[in-house]
Amino acid sequence: LVVSGASVSGLALGPLVPLLLETYGWRGALLLLAAISFNLVAAGALLRPMPVPGEPPGPPKDRPGLARLLRHGPFLRYALAFVLVDAGYYVPFVHGE
Repeated sequence: LVVSGASVSGLALGPLVPLLLETYGWRGALLLLAAISFNLVAAGALLRPMPVPGEPPGPPKDRPGLARLLRHGPFLRYALAFVLVDAGYYVPFVHGE
């Protein structure tokens, strides 16, 4: 269920990219694909570490939330994996035409 979005977007972007290239040119098509991808920032903002048992709910008292998140090992590995995946994922859609 989690990774099914990649398959659905792959099916949707296949016919969409040639249409965008014909309509807006390569620069406009890349800008629109970037705008679509930028919407993932909101989903990425929801990825936070689970609360530690015994810790009171609410914001952490010792460090700001972002600093704590950037020191969380599992989140960093997850984010790095998606950076590497996204580096090559859109290559066939952009350069295939």
